[in-house]
Amino acid sequence: MRILVVDDEAIIRHLLTDVLKNDQHQVVAVKNGKEAVEKVKGSNFDLIFSDVHMPVLNGLETIKRIRNIDKSITIVMMDSFPDLLSELAQEEGAITCIHKPFELKDIREILKKTQDLKKSKEEKVPL
Repeated sequence: MRILVVDDEAIIRHLLTDVLKNDQHQVVAVKNGKEAVEKVKGSNFDLIFSDVHMPVLNGLETIKRIRNIDKSITIVMMDSFPDLLSELAQEEGAITCIHKPFELKDIREILKKTQDLKKSKEEKVPL
């Protein structure tokens, strides 16, 4: 899968990038929502992991802008502390919000569900 990681914390970006690449995924990582929106305009992503609280453009605004570009991308929010912004992001179309520090098994479960969802959508498309 093509995955976009959006987080202002370098350690989170590097950790997720390494794990996802080790699992044979194509990964692009950026440090804020504005960069994420620009990447989505130029590429097709299957999944986005996005922090909620970021400078420049927070996770909620990032989701809104990405949904205007592509409604089909699966989006997962990441947050250190759940709050109203996390809830609003889910209302805008994020499938879930995982809380930092997260466990790698949680990331892999999300990957499996996303792959299964993508596969079922592809099977329903008539040739």
